Amino acid sequence: MRKIKRISIQRSAVSVLALGVLMSGFVAVGQEVEDGAETNAQVDQPEDDIKKLNVVYVTARKRDEREIDVPVAISALPAIELEQRGLSNLTEISTAIPELRISENTIGYGGNLTMRGISSATSTASVDQAVTVNVDGVPVSYAGIIKLGQFDLGQVEVLKGPQALFFGKNATAGIVSLTSAAPTDYLDYRLRGEYEFEAEQYAGEAYVSGPLSEGVRGRLAVRYSDSEGWLTNQLPDPATVPGTVLTPDRKGPGAEEFLAKGSLYIEPSTDFLLKLIGGYSDTETNGNYLQSQRIFCPNGVAQGPFGYAGQDCKTNNVSTNGGMPAAWAAFDSRFPTDNQPYTRTKQHVLVADADYQLSPDLEFNSITGFYNVNLDASDHVSNGAIPFVGFATSIEKTTYSQEFRLSNNASDRFNWMLGVFLQDDQYVEDQSTIIGALLPKADFRITGDTISPFAQLGFDITDKLTLTGGVRYTDETKQQQIGSGQFDGLYPEELNFENWSPEATLSYALTPNANVYVAYKQAYKSGGFQTEHVAIPGALAAGTVIDNSFREEQAEGFEIGAKAYLLDQSLRVSAAAYQFEYTDLQLSSFDSVLVANIISNVGAATSEGVEFDFDYRPPAFEGFSLNGAVAYNNATFDEYAPACYNGQTAALGCDIATDTNDVSGERLPRAPEWSATLAGAYEGSLTTALDYRINAGVQYSGAYEGNSDVIPNSGQDSYISVDAGIAIADKDKVWELALIGRNLADEYWVASTYQVPVTGSDLALSDIAGTVNRGRQVMLRLTYHPQ
Repeated sequence: MRKIKRISIQRSAVSVLALGVLMSGFVAVGQEVEDGAETNAQVDQPEDDIKKLNVVYVTARKRDEREIDVPVAISALPAIELEQRGLSNLTEISTAIPELRISENTIGYGGNLTMRGISSATSTASVDQAVTVNVDGVPVSYAGIIKLGQFDLGQVEVLKGPQALFFGKNATAGIVSLTSAAPTDYLDYRLRGEYEFEAEQYAGEAYVSGPLSEGVRGRLAVRYSDSEGWLTNQLPDPATVPGTVLTPDRKGPGAEEFLAKGSLYIEPSTDFLLKLIGGYSDTETNGNYLQSQRIFCPNGVAQGPFGYAGQDCKTNNVSTNGGMPAAWAAFDSRFPTDNQPYTRTKQHVLVADADYQLSPDLEFNSITGFYNVNLDASDHVSNGAIPFVGFATSIEKTTYSQEFRLSNNASDRFNWMLGVFLQDDQYVEDQSTIIGALLPKADFRITGDTISPFAQLGFDITDKLTLTGGVRYTDETKQQQIGSGQFDGLYPEELNFENWSPEATLSYALTPNANVYVAYKQAYKSGGFQTEHVAIPGALAAGTVIDNSFREEQAEGFEIGAKAYLLDQSLRVSAAAYQFEYTDLQLSSFDSVLVANIISNVGAATSEGVEFDFDYRPPAFEGFSLNGAVAYNNATFDEYAPACYNGQTAALGCDIATDTNDVSGERLPRAPEWSATLAGAYEGSLTTALDYRINAGVQYSGAYEGNSDVIPNSGQDSYISVDAGIAIADKDKVWELALIGRNLADEYWVASTYQVPVTGSDLALSDIAGTVNRGRQVMLRLTYHPQ
């Protein structure tokens, strides 16, 4: 890694100084606590007291610890908060955390996962993500995991910044860790029905949990939903605009989804626990590209052979995406004959987590994981009523993983953990593309093997000062085959990556309820092969030697943080300042000529900033809770020169000789400078028989770029989103009727943007299209849950 720049350190100095002032305040609080108090004094308190005192336990270091004792910037969302706010998928969950942005992309297997301004290539299925999703201990770095609907969760933990040690393969931006609700030791069941008015979405879910025999507990949960869609597909009359292909549905993306989750906990003794967890998702939508719409037309009207006068060019709930010509099915049977674009996705997650206490001071853990996704999709990317650029894709990705860990008692003055992570990955993509009269086909097979041992050591220098350090070594091999062997020798067939990622943390307990830390971290993400490139087969067929590989990504930097419980533990606060340098950051650039996302390695980038969050439950105001967060982030390119955008002249910064545009100093995509959230809830008695709950939340995002090419008019302005809800329940909480509203102001914003294919020229700007978020949601929910 190159040295951290002096100017970057200067930019962070003010942030670190401000955090130091906050730390000194923690010291003052610590003086009010009696000497000799136990750091983990709250561990053995009754559950009711823990809830009242707002103590949250996390497993960020593979051990149950209070969140404030973990020297990592982390946000934890307990199940009750997910329930009350109606957060049922990763896109919605991310709105509760300012530094995290998650959204679906146009193609069903793609998505955007961004943390502190760091993300990966979008709409490209073969690339690992900088933000890894960890499902019950199994890491999944495939962006399509965001379509795996989330329900029946026990807790969500979001670890911010590079993570190398505790979650399998490295994550250069962060971890979203999902923990399923555990089986109960008593019979428990719940039934729930929902109706969302804007998308006409019906949903029902249920779970049953309890003991099955001595030492065996089980849980089964299912969910089904059917939605008409929240977008209006506005298509002209084919007699008025020749070439228009109408679709059977004028709303979308309609979706039908079935989810199932089961778990079995087998505990024959206090020394052994086996957790068997399985998840299944089956989703079908009527065209994900409806979510991609033209958001800016420089001429005031849509350009290109498939645009038309009067086409909407605004960010809103109106899309224009024609159907699929039935004649295309003669080229490939996966193209629909009923004109309706579609995406069908099936995902499986299986986990076997075995924990064995070998002795009072020695613990062994094994996590075996299986992840599989099968996707079939057909759509067109014309962003208009007249289909021109279409595709039919089949993808299957299968990942087997195994992790072994051996550790001693965490309460020992000297503690350690040793382990190894193994992974086998297989990826197959078969795509047919239609671009006018051109009919390129692509067939990619990519395999990967990973072996990654790691070690972590901790030493309590004093009763308050602790030094921990560790390192992960990674050896990865990736192989690819294009076609059936006819192109051998014309492209790279194997890549090998080796990396050492160390980290060290010094933490100090100012009091039993206040901690500060400083950490140095490195992290790495392997390179690979890009498959979203329709020009590859044609070039190979012509005998051209190509290189479709991209390099590994590395991160290095520092984080300083502070956490504390204040006001008799009714207030939890945490703050962090960070600065991380990225080398060869993997981002994608949409080529409107090739109609493909091309992955590039950004020479260098920096992410630095300050964040603060709190959770307050005033004892004098029983039933009231308030939480919020604010984050400042400065994520910029240090060295990057993508291709000039359409219409960019020398006067606008294009180097005509090399056709490049130096964007050094510009902000990274999806990286607002300021973001914040504020949410509150109050529970009280309505009558002697009824209770009620009201809650509200506000989310703010500053302006940000929509793509890595920094194209004019392709960014997103700042916006505010408002949520609110009200619920009525009987005293025993056997039933509850809730009205939940999200994005009540009906704001629309883009997650990613690109130049519309076949619009613009060397001298004229292209139209801009973007993937738009879901608008207003108003949901009525009835729950039956006998205690």
